[in-house]
Amino acid sequence: MKKLDEIMELMADEMADFKSSLERLEDLSNKLHKTSVPLSTEVLEKHLNSFLEVQQQKENARTGNLELILSKLERAYILPKSLAGLLLSILLVLLISFSYLTYKVIGSQNETQKLNSQLRKEIPVQKGNNTSK
Repeated sequence: MKKLDEIMELMADEMADFKSSLERLEDLSNKLHKTSVPLSTEVLEKHLNSFLEVQQQKENARTGNLELILSKLERAYILPKSLAGLLLSILLVLLISFSYLTYKVIGSQNETQKLNSQLRKEIPVQKGNNTSK
């Protein structure tokens, strides 16, 4: 019997704890029903609008930077003007040198042909007997 009394006492304690837990749960449920959640999205819209404004400002800044880069690229040269001038002057000097050397080579060939023709006229070529005495 003693054990049955202990079991009954434990069950009574558990029932009291359960009852107090139910009362707390009812209080929390009532508070939850009384608490209203606003269905307004004004705060969310304000945050979204401020975010969109910041993003628009960043996009405008990026667009401005890209337009500046594009305008600089349109005005940019592949070679600097001074380098292009130097390259053209070197090419001109090379062309003049090549032309002069070609003229000299042709002139020397003409002189060689003239000398050969003069030597042929002055020294008759003997055919058949080319041995020297």
